[in-house]
Amino acid sequence: MDFRILGPLEVIEDGRPLALGRLKERLVLAVLLLHANEFVSRERLIDELWGVSPPATARKAVNVYISKLRRTLARNGHDPIATTDGGYRLVVDPDLLDADRMRSLVARARARMADGESETASRLLQEALAFWRGPTLAGLALESFGRDEVAQLDELRLTVFMDRIDCDLAQGRHEQVLGELHVLVREHPLRERLRAQQMLALYRADRQADALDAYQHARHDLMDELGIEPSESLQRLQQGILRHDPALEAPAGTAGVNGLAPPPVTPLPTPTADVVHGVSSRRFRPRRWQLALAALVILAAATSAAILSTRAGATPHVVPNSLVRLDPRSGKIVSVTPVGVEPGPIAVTPSAIWTVNFGARTVSRYDLRTHSVDQKGGFPIRPYGIAADHDGNVWVSSEASVITRIARGSGGTSAGPLYFSHTQIIRLPRPGAGSLALGGGYLWVIVGPHTAPGDNNRLTQVSLAHGQPVRSWQLKGDTGAIAFGDSAAWVTTGYAGVGLLNVIRPGAQRPESVRLGNDNLSGALAISVGEGGVWVITWGTNGGIGPGSPQALLEFDPDTLQRVKRIPINGRGLWALAAGGGSIWVAAASNSSPLNSSVIQLDPRSGRIIRTIPVGSPNHAITCGIAATNDAVWVTVGDANCDLNRE
Repeated sequence: MDFRILGPLEVIEDGRPLALGRLKERLVLAVLLLHANEFVSRERLIDELWGVSPPATARKAVNVYISKLRRTLARNGHDPIATTDGGYRLVVDPDLLDADRMRSLVARARARMADGESETASRLLQEALAFWRGPTLAGLALESFGRDEVAQLDELRLTVFMDRIDCDLAQGRHEQVLGELHVLVREHPLRERLRAQQMLALYRADRQADALDAYQHARHDLMDELGIEPSESLQRLQQGILRHDPALEAPAGTAGVNGLAPPPVTPLPTPTADVVHGVSSRRFRPRRWQLALAALVILAAATSAAILSTRAGATPHVVPNSLVRLDPRSGKIVSVTPVGVEPGPIAVTPSAIWTVNFGARTVSRYDLRTHSVDQKGGFPIRPYGIAADHDGNVWVSSEASVITRIARGSGGTSAGPLYFSHTQIIRLPRPGAGSLALGGGYLWVIVGPHTAPGDNNRLTQVSLAHGQPVRSWQLKGDTGAIAFGDSAAWVTTGYAGVGLLNVIRPGAQRPESVRLGNDNLSGALAISVGEGGVWVITWGTNGGIGPGSPQALLEFDPDTLQRVKRIPINGRGLWALAAGGGSIWVAAASNSSPLNSSVIQLDPRSGRIIRTIPVGSPNHAITCGIAATNDAVWVTVGDANCDLNRE
């Protein structure tokens, strides 16, 4: 039995995840695994489950959760949860907990780094990183000290990334790490170690101007966010780049940029191909043209910073058939990138944003590093839904009962075509494949809209390990929307004026379901899980949307399945939904024109509208898809409408 906390909480037995019960039971297990083989008091569990306001029955409830976990985890008469005075201890073999195995690999890697064996250390660190399937205990929100313990593990993940990049730089793999560094710097703009690694990699790739530009970006962000200048080590690196310091070409150069003692100045190399630890040294004594180039580099960096400052105050113009990036903090439009015709669903990976383009029957990949767009066509009938994992693999559904897996490419300098050259076809039972979600080691696929009456009530579970369907459920009513979160798949269905929210947890024998409400809600258009709830956009009266058919945003408790909020958003056509970055985001059309669209940002706790962000235009552009991360909200803007059923 393997225990996994580096990502969504999972317990794997014989290659399949166990059903771990409802939210509170999984929270108890999460705390016990964070302190595997250690004593955890009952009071600590109460704090993590309810915070400062536990119910009067909290102690009894914890006992019930422990009892249920024992039934789930016990095998052959062995109970892995030991009871001590006032607390519990979960006994876990270190080889069966992903966090312990990861820490062991990191310790071995750092020992190799200390011995100068960067190649072996890089391989061990890569093995350690492979244990992470996403943020630690993704989807579970602890209420007390557990938050800090989760943050420590996520911080360790970033540190391991940086250690591995140091090893790769020492081995001369500066070209290969640049794409990864651009993404990490974007996600963690105030991390000076990442900035230093990015500058060094650019310099070693003969991109001195870009390296100096990266320093200016770092300085701008530090001054803007914290009001401080870059650290001494980062300033030393900038000066070293300006004077072409030969120490930056040696593996020891990485130590200098990470805040350690600067390496001693070595004599300038002669114009021969000296090799230090397998890294070719290419720079020679500066000539006059090189000194002139250095002056131009300084001028270019200053000019680039001025242009950046000018552009920062301008709002890009939204055009039809584009991917729009919003700043979740300010609500401002950051960028507009043309993609395909009538783009709809969005999938986000660390290196790219993917969109399904209904009008062009294609999928687009927007590269976050190069800002280029590649497209892939040739899907059976047309692509419909899309999902992606943290490693960059993408799955696209088609209404011909087919899933196309676009695997992560490797090598080369043009990532787009490499992605499109690695594909795998997964065939599903008929009648077809529609929207899909990814989670728990599976793809969860509902059928497409173009099916005969009575056929569009299926949910298929596809194993990622084997690339094959493993189970199919027949749900009550026609399927509407699907999402995965809080360790479960969530599907909306509707029939005869009744709307249902269905939840299927990995390992469960049958789905649970609850009515959307008693207010004539016949189904749902969109669903998202996050920010502590399950969020649903309903169809309006008689299955319509817009001013004549008032819709609503509903919140459900993922543990009790009870409806928590009903937020009316009248006079608008609500199209798409995303939970992330501390807010709920809804793509909507205004009451004055169905094509004058906007993005509505809501507070998940109060349901209050924070701001409405105009996106699109009154005549020719409308939002059709939305996705949210901590640092960006991505919106697809079509040319006419979001009629997903149109051929």
